[in-house]
Amino acid sequence: MSNDIQKADQIAYRLFTKLALVVHQARTTADQQQRLQPKVDKWFNLETPDTDLYRDQLRIYRSISAPWPAPPPPPLELQVLLVVPELANNQVLVYQAPDASRVPVDPAPRFILLEKWLLAFTAATAGSGESSDGDVAPSTIYKHGIPLFRSLFTLLRVLPAWR
Repeated sequence: MSNDIQKADQIAYRLFTKLALVVHQARTTADQQQRLQPKVDKWFNLETPDTDLYRDQLRIYRSISAPWPAPPPPPLELQVLLVVPELANNQVLVYQAPDASRVPVDPAPRFILLEKWLLAFTAATAGSGESSDGDVAPSTIYKHGIPLFRSLFTLLRVLPAWR
């Protein structure tokens, strides 16, 4: 395997990993983050707490440039769920509608999906019309990842699930 392919694999793996870490950091409560005391991941010039929680699930993205016709890895799907605790007999879960009315949710769900993040890898095939001149250097991919993750970091803090 050439050095450029190894670098591209490493950067691709880090794209998937960094997405999981950035979403995890933005959506995990402060209590959970302080307990773990993780290492720091500095990829893409964005320091995020590094955790091993997703290591096994992300392993399939470690070498995505496997020779064709190997199927590409499945898309990485991250779901941000709100866990609804068990309600006492005198409690009810309600949804506050835009008109300020309260609508009871019955039966009370165990989880509520707040966000879904999807990252898919699509390999360019020989017949796709792209030549080797159109290949992007791994360093360029890395450089484009820096503003991407900074933007994502900011976006995660302005979306409603941040509060």
